[in-house]
Amino acid sequence: MSSYAELNRQRRRARSLYLELRSLDLSLAVRPDCQDLRGYRVEVRGLRSLSPRHADRVQRRVEEYAPGLARILDGASRWVPELQAIREEGEA
Repeated sequence: MSSYAELNRQRRRARSLYLELRSLDLSLAVRPDCQDLRGYRVEVRGLRSLSPRHADRVQRRVEEYAPGLARILDGASRWVPELQAIREEGEA
């Protein structure tokens, strides 16, 4: 089990990644996936607007931070009051 500090670090990194992806005009969605051990996957839409190399790098980072991104997208994180502000900042 991860420590609280590690979970907090992952949340911060996922938040930064979320804002970065939104600034690239990419959209994210959480989808159920029975083949994944987590039971879900985070999809990135709009990767075709990036170079193949950049898209691959983005996809790897999304996979790395999938739990934190899923919390942001589902609104199930501990910082729910900030969620709307994060989404608005990402859309600006």
